[in-house]
Amino acid sequence: MTNLQEAKLAREAEICYATVAMVTDYDCWRAGHDDVTIDQIVAVLHQNAENAAKMVRAAVAAMPKERKCACTTALQFAVLTQPDAIPAATREKLSLLLGKYLK
Repeated sequence: MTNLQEAKLAREAEICYATVAMVTDYDCWRAGHDDVTIDQIVAVLHQNAENAAKMVRAAVAAMPKERKCACTTALQFAVLTQPDAIPAATREKLSLLLGKYLK
């Protein structure tokens, strides 16, 4: 599975985005790897869930109070239409994401 759409939408919303992917088993692609059982996969899933929770707690604790990354202004130059040429109804629809740029 990919997360292309989620990453694209996060960028459009000027949201910082990262992917955490955790492997459960290798038997589907790694030659010579033993087959795994559902019980083994579920055990790894539970461990992965614990690891993910720890990672999220650490990431949130490490977040700066103020964002200074490029994500915060990703849409600054995305709209090429002159602001006065954008109809009021369209401005209203886009205000959540583009309001600060459509002045």
